Amino acid sequence: IQASTTSIPKPERLINYELGYRKSWKKSAVSANFYYMDYKDQLVTTGEVNDVGAYNRVNVASSYRAGIELTGGLQLLKDLRWQATLTYSQNKIKAFTEYLDNWDDYTQIKIAHSNTAIAFSPDWIGSSMFSYTVLKGLNIDLISKYVGKQYMDNTQNENRKLNAFFVNDIRAAYEFKVTKLFSAVRLGVQVNNILNVKYEPNGYTYSGSMGGTRYDFNYYYPQAGTNFLTSLTLKF
Repeated sequence: IQASTTSIPKPERLINYELGYRKSWKKSAVSANFYYMDYKDQLVTTGEVNDVGAYNRVNVASSYRAGIELTGGLQLLKDLRWQATLTYSQNKIKAFTEYLDNWDDYTQIKIAHSNTAIAFSPDWIGSSMFSYTVLKGLNIDLISKYVGKQYMDNTQNENRKLNAFFVNDIRAAYEFKVTKLFSAVRLGVQVNNILNVKYEPNGYTYSGSMGGTRYDFNYYYPQAGTNFLTSLTLKF
């Protein structure tokens, strides 16, 4: 969607500060990364409609993303390894104005907000993978992922959020040689969401006001329950 001539935004500016640490041993390794992403004029949606009827992405004067990323790996047994990541962050807009459609007179109501979470930016994200070598060429992985709650707009309203979710997948792969034509053949199967969790990682929200009452409409993109896929890879 093109911006109208009266609502062309300014370019974003980002200064990113990072400080990292890594340490490894014979059977393990860890790393930590601290970051602060300082935005000026970050583009966000506010609900405001421009003169051609499209929702504006407008500049907010000041916003930031700050957090720590942790990663680690450990050789638990000869054929069993564990890897994990964890991120904690604060993602904030210091001040912005929300525009709410007034269905009584087709104007928009201005609502001031301060220090609210940036949309679709969870505080917590984590992952884990256990990898087991059953025999030469055959590996089985247990993959887990956690995503904390996140908001579908920039108002940090609990009525317009995506709930946290935790899902687990199992993956098996077997690689072998069969002919001189291929250097290797890899067969794979993956079962996703093995616990059949009901969750929505994405969605959108729409709000308006009528008769002095605010109405919020939330729409979600639900993911499949337990499902699987197979793969065949031929290496020359």
